[in-house]
Amino acid sequence: MFDETLQKIAENLMNSEDIVLLPHINADGDALGAALALGLALTGMGKQVDILLEEEVPSNLDFLPGQELIKKTPGKVYTVAVNIDNGDISRLGKREPLFRSAGIRLSIDHHATNRVEAHYSYVNTKAAATGEIVYDLIKNYFKRNLNKDIAICLYTAIVTDTGGFRYTNTTPETLIICADLMRYEIDFPYVIKKVFDMISYTKLYLMKKTINSLTLLENGKLAISYLTYEDIKNYDVKNDDYEGLVNIGRNLEGVEVSVFLREDSEGNFRGNLRSNDYVDVSEIAEKFNGGGHKRAAGFNSTGPREKIIEKLIEIIIPKIRREA
Repeated sequence: MFDETLQKIAENLMNSEDIVLLPHINADGDALGAALALGLALTGMGKQVDILLEEEVPSNLDFLPGQELIKKTPGKVYTVAVNIDNGDISRLGKREPLFRSAGIRLSIDHHATNRVEAHYSYVNTKAAATGEIVYDLIKNYFKRNLNKDIAICLYTAIVTDTGGFRYTNTTPETLIICADLMRYEIDFPYVIKKVFDMISYTKLYLMKKTINSLTLLENGKLAISYLTYEDIKNYDVKNDDYEGLVNIGRNLEGVEVSVFLREDSEGNFRGNLRSNDYVDVSEIAEKFNGGGHKRAAGFNSTGPREKIIEKLIEIIIPKIRREA
């Protein structure tokens, strides 16, 4: 279906020679996959494209093509800056001024809690992943053919944000898009293995610590687990080592909401929220100035862990009781 805003985004990208793509900090499979796919499509059109990250590419995504476009430092002030898969401008971290200083600011996202201001901002909450939007942008607005490298990036973006097509955000359109991407002879079993199955010894340790901390409340409907700074400070932990730890609680029989907290530095916590059937965890995350989706959301918070957990319990338990 034609969208005027997406058309404007396409026109600005096609008319510019100088573009920077900005996924959110700690870029996951969707943010990085969508950015790399868009970058590859634009360079194929003769555009100069930089993808700026603040961290190393996670090891579970190190197979993605197009990484030659990734830079750690900006070369200049860019004509066009694109915020990708990010509903909160502060999650651009140190790159936020780069977005604000660009002549044209564009934003592409699928989070219902999106608050990013741009010249043109396209948010499609029906899309399972931002990768679906980039697929639509390339095929139907750029009028460009895909290739194997772009297809691998888009498939990875979509498969990660749908949990391997297990989450409720998976739609018929999601599967149609991925069926088309598979026609480019991508090694999709390898993608699944890298993204979901392979873990480091460090992650195995973190899983053990997470399980040991896990507490069940509200007749087993609320699971809370955490990692303290003491748990992680002596280990070489990568961002992808934390992936999926929140699902240890979520996957327990009877659990509706799973909370996972990790203390990245003393008193500074990153929270992940997941729900199974009916609680909208994005509403919970917003209470902590975070955001996300109905079934998957996150936030950052400071303070004693016990106080953060206490506040979470006060917010979550009434939702479990009211919405059950």
